[in-house]
Amino acid sequence: MNYFTKLFTKAPFDYLQLHMEKVMACMAQLKEIFSLFERGEFEKIKALAEKVSQFEHEADLIKNDIRTSLPKSFLFPVDKGNFLEILSLQDNVADCAEDIAGYLIIKDLEIFEEIKEDFQNYHEKITETVWEVKDIVFNVDQLLEASFGGPIAEKTRIQIEQTAYKEHEADLIKQKLIKSIFNRSEHLKTADFYLWIRLIEEMGLLAHFAEKLALRLGMIVDYK
Repeated sequence: MNYFTKLFTKAPFDYLQLHMEKVMACMAQLKEIFSLFERGEFEKIKALAEKVSQFEHEADLIKNDIRTSLPKSFLFPVDKGNFLEILSLQDNVADCAEDIAGYLIIKDLEIFEEIKEDFQNYHEKITETVWEVKDIVFNVDQLLEASFGGPIAEKTRIQIEQTAYKEHEADLIKQKLIKSIFNRSEHLKTADFYLWIRLIEEMGLLAHFAEKLALRLGMIVDYK
């Protein structure tokens, strides 16, 4: 790749990675929120939820800046529409993290004994899924240097497959959790039942968007 191609292709991916840093800042706060939630330390969650919202807002600002700054035509090895879709999927992850944090400050939900282990496994698997796709995004520079081929491209394909499999594992846990919540529905207040279902579904969207992001990034690897 010559100098002029680098000049026009590096900056957009730099901004994409900057946006991903904000997304992962949301995820880091959310991970701590889950720990507090499992320990029943509800009074500490609100402050962290506010941090998630702040990082999500900062991600939005970067997203908007990228969208308005990209010229209509420029030397770029990836279709502009695909690039913007990748950006949108990243932003969906931040949006989901904010929504989940918001659900956890609506009221103090009790984690009943039957789901404690599954709930922990669920949020840990979802976190793994998002972290996996984060690594792919931060390997884009190496993909550019390698012209989307060679060992780095093969490594990326493996990471994409791993992301998809982790999302599948998370989905299996989600189904088990929802079944457990329905089995206990007679013992739950209506508000608690509804909030649990919304929380579990929204958490699943995190893994879903991470998988879609990985697959869309795969189009870069396969770009010819």
